[in-house]
Amino acid sequence: MKLTVAAIQIPSDALQVAANLERADDHLREAHISGAALAVLPEMFNTGYGLVPDYSLCAEPSDGPTVTHLRQRSQAWNMVIAAGFVESDGHHLYDSLAVCLPDGTVQTYRKRNLVFWERFRFRPGRSPLVVPTPWGRIGVAVCADMIYREVWDDYRGRIDLAVVSAAWPDFANRGTGRQHWLFGHLGPMSGEIPGKAALDLGVPVVFANQCGLTQTTIPFAGLWIAERLPDRFAGQSCICDGRHASPVRADANEQIVLSDITIHSNRGTRPCPSTSPSAPAVFSSGSARF
Repeated sequence: MKLTVAAIQIPSDALQVAANLERADDHLREAHISGAALAVLPEMFNTGYGLVPDYSLCAEPSDGPTVTHLRQRSQAWNMVIAAGFVESDGHHLYDSLAVCLPDGTVQTYRKRNLVFWERFRFRPGRSPLVVPTPWGRIGVAVCADMIYREVWDDYRGRIDLAVVSAAWPDFANRGTGRQHWLFGHLGPMSGEIPGKAALDLGVPVVFANQCGLTQTTIPFAGLWIAERLPDRFAGQSCICDGRHASPVRADANEQIVLSDITIHSNRGTRPCPSTSPSAPAVFSSGSARF
């Protein structure tokens, strides 16, 4: 079956939850009007992503204000919404992805592969997550998760679609364009891995990345010795339909990527543990068609 999906690429301001949610809501509405059955927002879209001293100020439980708003939108618009947020659970914080379903349920995935300063702010998740929907099973990942083959192997043969929410930087000086001496090769990978995963698994992959300016902090000895790179997020959000079509890709600016994908949901079901308690087009933020 054919399904219209959207990858929403937006910038987010640090700890400005209300403003970030309002910006995302405008794009979600546009995706809904365009007929999207699924919309994916970037990692930590509501808090912004960066070396913030204390994310607990904006962290929320999985039934907090941000996820509740997205759940209500999902119900009203009959659209699955996947969105990254900072989840609080007791005394612990997680870099999480909420998947809101039109029936009012929410399932939450916690990023398993933390990098750089994230290890000093969040606890890692432990399990993959497969979310059943009326049109197929969704496997989810957050940013650096998609580098690891074991993450994809967890989903092999178990899903009909994968979504990845990210805040992946360029790893290059935004002023000079010069790539970081050690990690510069990682920047372009953000746009390459989703397509490779789609071909490898034989399922579509929807990848939503942040855009805008950032400062990438690369620790060398804890956080006492660190390099701070004036960077920007890589963008390159994309929708990859595997063997059915070429990827539809954004550039580095604020955009919605909208495309049809092909879902084959007649594969055999295999159980997968859950961490949860419960025609192609690209649009700019001004709705100009590319």
